[in-house]
Amino acid sequence: MGTAKKSTDEVMEEYNRLHNVPVDVTDSITHEEFVSGVQNQTIGFKVLRGEPITLVRGARKSIFNCLVVLYLVAPLVMVPLWAYHEGNWWLLPGVVIASLISPQLAQRKGHSIGALFLLACLIFWLSKGIHNYYTFFSLCALWGYVFFQMADSAQAEYAMQSLVEDSGLFSRAIAEKRISVCRRRDAPPARPPEG
Repeated sequence: MGTAKKSTDEVMEEYNRLHNVPVDVTDSITHEEFVSGVQNQTIGFKVLRGEPITLVRGARKSIFNCLVVLYLVAPLVMVPLWAYHEGNWWLLPGVVIASLISPQLAQRKGHSIGALFLLACLIFWLSKGIHNYYTFFSLCALWGYVFFQMADSAQAEYAMQSLVEDSGLFSRAIAEKRISVCRRRDAPPARPPEG
């Protein structure tokens, strides 16, 4: 019964260590340590203000914008054209499914919803044919999901690449408190490469 009581900070530190909660190193990390940590996958970042794509310029931003157009704008053009071709205006809800509903589900449900869309699309296509509402709507959902996921992962990857390549951008992002840099708790502090 002679154990000393732990302070709240000590209890939180023990909890964080047990559950491997990442350590915020935003205020103390250099660009070289960031690059080294990214290369050995012990450092990550989170955008605090805005979206990761705001850190990206040039061709990478253009590629991301094309992916956004494919999941957000292309259904606005393609679905009405297909509905006109089929002579069936009941296909128009495919615009809402592809542009709005499936990207929202992708954000909330993760990768399992994509497998469900693919499975539904294949089952309806094989059992009911391509000219069925269920087949068409599941194809719209799969379209929106795939291009949303591609845009989302491209955004994160391109932002990371931009921060690694441009030390000025990295310094500005930290100074403006646009990003938070975290290190895995079980990883040793990153050391810049020698040489």
